[in-house]
Amino acid sequence: MAQDGIDALWDGFARGDGTARDALLALHYAEFRAVARRVLRDDGPQLAMQPTDLAHEAALRILKLDRIDWRGRAHFLALSVRVMRQTLIDEVRRFKAAKRQLPEVTTWLEQGPDGANAQRLLPIDRLDDALTALFAIDADRARVVELRFYGGLTVAEIALETGVSESTVERQWRAARAWLLAELADDA
Repeated sequence: MAQDGIDALWDGFARGDGTARDALLALHYAEFRAVARRVLRDDGPQLAMQPTDLAHEAALRILKLDRIDWRGRAHFLALSVRVMRQTLIDEVRRFKAAKRQLPEVTTWLEQGPDGANAQRLLPIDRLDDALTALFAIDADRARVVELRFYGGLTVAEIALETGVSESTVERQWRAARAWLLAELADDA
């Protein structure tokens, strides 16, 4: 599809046109599933949830959204990341509330420059709580973490989405990662 046609779909989607919304979901479905794979990483089998399940549940939630000022593909994927993250956390909390004997759902977080290749295994719901706390303190840094960690967006894509320079994104990423690691130090 030509760029003019895609731009027209984004305009229609922003106005609440259901046909445009459906066409855009179809056009970006492969990317949507890739985001779901990144969000689930190694935890899908523990939750009995596959990337397709997560992608479908998130798509249903996005379909229920009313008018949003869509700013293109990067904004759409950024919102998808947030919706998928919330869907995953809802699933983890649902299992915990049911007191099922679910194995701890964990994820890896990079240590940072001094331990560039080192990673820490963390409970994903604890990481989400820390990220929520970071949103309250510094929403810009928390958004960078969300886009980079859950969405797998590159620094350049995050800079485009947030409207800041790549060097600013890098600084925000380093500071946010350091804050999260300090916040989660008792989970080590």
